[in-house]
Amino acid sequence: KPHGALYNRIARDPVQAAAVVEAIRRYDPALPLLTLPGSAAMRAAEEAGIPAVAEGFADRAYTAEGRLVSRREPGAVLHDPGQVATRAVVMATEGRVETVDGGQVTVEVRSLCVHGDTPGAVELAKAVRAALDEAGVTLEAFA
Repeated sequence: KPHGALYNRIARDPVQAAAVVEAIRRYDPALPLLTLPGSAAMRAAEEAGIPAVAEGFADRAYTAEGRLVSRREPGAVLHDPGQVATRAVVMATEGRVETVDGGQVTVEVRSLCVHGDTPGAVELAKAVRAALDEAGVTLEAFA
């Protein structure tokens, strides 16, 4: 999974997405690419025959377009364990997430991320795991 700025860039830039997918293909064509659902990277991986795994972010705010709100914006990173856990369950069971403007966007995901560099990340991850277990979501490797 590309990280940070590169992850966000390949979500919207088909040229850079194709370059990352080509690097994966050359390294190991069976290696899955984690990326935002509906992204340029998802399309590039599918076109190249590289496995792609749609990823959701329980601890990040989303735009109405299904992209992540820039960390430079207030409220981009979520810190409340209950809120993050609820978002994870809704993403996993209903394939949607609340957007920063209060709407809903479809995010059918097979993987959920909680950022390890977020203060309180361990508590967030524990809350997500407990909520997914309570909701009856089966956790398993995507690859």
